[in-house]
Amino acid sequence: MGSEKEYRTIFEKSPLGIMYFDREGVVTLCNERSSRIFGKDKSDIIGSDVLSFFNAEQVGSVIEKVLSGESVTYEDESLTGPKDLPVQVEVHCSPDMSEDGSILGGICMIEDITQRKDLEETLKLDESRLEVLLELEQMMDAPMQEIADFVHEEAVRLTGSTIGYLAFLNEDESTLTMHTWSNSVMKECTVPDRKFVYDVKKIGLWGEPIRQRKPVMISNYEMPHPLKRGYPEGHVELTNYMAVPVFEGSRIVATAGVGNKDGEYDASDVRQLTLLMQGLWRLIQRRESIDALKKYAEDLEHSNELKELFSDIMRHDLLNPAGIVKGYAELLLEMEDDEKKQEMVRTIDRNNKKLIDMIENAARFAKLDTFEDIEFQEMDLALVIESVIGNFRPNIDERQMNVEFDPKGSYPAKVNPMVEDVFSNLLSNAIKYSPDKEWILISIFDAGDEWKVSVTDRGEGVPDENKPELFERFKRVTKKGIKGTGLGLAIVKKIIDLHGGSVGVEDNPEGQGSIFWITLRKWG
Repeated sequence: MGSEKEYRTIFEKSPLGIMYFDREGVVTLCNERSSRIFGKDKSDIIGSDVLSFFNAEQVGSVIEKVLSGESVTYEDESLTGPKDLPVQVEVHCSPDMSEDGSILGGICMIEDITQRKDLEETLKLDESRLEVLLELEQMMDAPMQEIADFVHEEAVRLTGSTIGYLAFLNEDESTLTMHTWSNSVMKECTVPDRKFVYDVKKIGLWGEPIRQRKPVMISNYEMPHPLKRGYPEGHVELTNYMAVPVFEGSRIVATAGVGNKDGEYDASDVRQLTLLMQGLWRLIQRRESIDALKKYAEDLEHSNELKELFSDIMRHDLLNPAGIVKGYAELLLEMEDDEKKQEMVRTIDRNNKKLIDMIENAARFAKLDTFEDIEFQEMDLALVIESVIGNFRPNIDERQMNVEFDPKGSYPAKVNPMVEDVFSNLLSNAIKYSPDKEWILISIFDAGDEWKVSVTDRGEGVPDENKPELFERFKRVTKKGIKGTGLGLAIVKKIIDLHGGSVGVEDNPEGQGSIFWITLRKWG
């Protein structure tokens, strides 16, 4: 008697729905969880055909297999659920056997997996968006219209919409300029003399993200709304609508909208559209920064204003892409559960912070000429170099290269921690300009009161006539196909100068390539 009571308690308290049915497929018993999953009273479930609760076409054959003695597991969508909304379920059905081994019917264990499925769909969308953002980063040199069209069409796809638009605002947010419409809009819209520039005060509902300064969602566009001002004859019909503002600081710089989703828009759609548009705007800022940097370098080279300009650009413009990396690294850490992948993202985030520190340091270099001293501490150059090699390990492995560094003991030096940037720049250049599958040799030599550190690569080498200017700002010599500002070796020289050391480059006596070297004072 006690065991029957315990079974009844377990049956009713089970986190899974449990349903018994006879050989005719009629439900004979169910628990409370089944009632909650299907949104029906137990009295309405018991006596009903088990097939009436499921949507999959194969459920009939599943019941037949169970009644023939097989166990079956499959995923399905219930025909009913709480508030008449279908529920995603995973169902495990097995035969209900009598003591003599005959089949009395079947037992189904039912798990509500709606949240799991929603999470899987969200993760798929996040993964798809990250892929889009990665592809977007690779479009840096594409025409702006091509970039905007790409992002816009992906926004429509990621939100499950069929139409959409992208528009930019002027400085005081008074005028909106339509930049691109989705292809489907251009095909369906027959409005004559379509405008592309609008007064924000005069536009209707689609101006609300600007006026309210927050996302706007309209579930039923056909219903009356006090903010709607109608649309002209020939305009694409709308069933629902969502739009988000894009901010730079406190200023709205753009707005994007989508519509006609098969279903309602929700917070996930707002998130996808917002993050994608922020990615677009950051790319635009980055392009403008790079263009400005190039123009500054061309127009103001050899000018007394270069020092101040360099500092401003380093602090503002070059920090933008580092900020993008930081934001997405933090987002990936929130999304990723796999410990190994989390560690990889942490490595990205850790090195990105070092990059930001390097940029801040480089921005100060132009102002350090008046300083005679910087703070020094004892550091082992071998440990510093090994750390730098570890940071570049993914790049080294990707290029199938071999970095040889075999320190013999410790090499205490009188340095500032920024010296790590010296070795990062030298190793980065060696990796960039050496062919795949080649070796790079890093060596430390005793040079009396100093340590001499050399980095030998297998690149194209540097002509003798170019060696004197190689460490000057904005100089690049025989580095075809490599993007950058030409600041790396200038930074190296600035740091070494502050340490009272020397820098140089010479031909590799053993063949192709160059040997870049620096000297640093020993500790003590």
